[in-house]
Amino acid sequence: MKGNVIGFDPDTNTGAISGHDGKRYDFVTAEWHGHSQPRHGDVVDFQADGDRAAQIYLVDAEYVQPTLGEFLLSPHGRISRSQYWLKWALPVIAITIVLEIILFIILDPIAAAVIIGIYSLLLIWPSIALYIKRAHDRDRPWPFILLMFLPIIQFWPLIEFWFLRGTIGTNRFGADPVPHQ
Repeated sequence: MKGNVIGFDPDTNTGAISGHDGKRYDFVTAEWHGHSQPRHGDVVDFQADGDRAAQIYLVDAEYVQPTLGEFLLSPHGRISRSQYWLKWALPVIAITIVLEIILFIILDPIAAAVIIGIYSLLLIWPSIALYIKRAHDRDRPWPFILLMFLPIIQFWPLIEFWFLRGTIGTNRFGADPVPHQ
């Protein structure tokens, strides 16, 4: 049967699962077969034994595509390299080039520079949120992006964010955004 972990106490090594049948099942860590401690919300497969859960296995969560607003503005969750490049980096580069060409043709240079400056300011938060999600995909906490501000070391996070695949399978930040084959 499938269910969700609704609580776990590491001090007593006990927890509870809400079964998809609507019943509550208690468990002990001796029955837990996951790669990490149980966490609230974990999807599990287990055998019901009365009001106890036995042979509990963690089920990898399914990745849910974020909405456009969640993709651009929320720092929570994970995004893959392809999502970063195809939905953010390449479109922003193309829009920036076209916008600069058009603005510098039709406006005087000062007005064009002001508009480009405002445009650049609008890109700051989405850029930060997306770098945080790429860090999460690599199973790194958000402070890892601060390394981008240190000379020479700044290339390390950029290489990870731009070119390296994220953690395979579910990690502490969510489900794997790359479909399994």
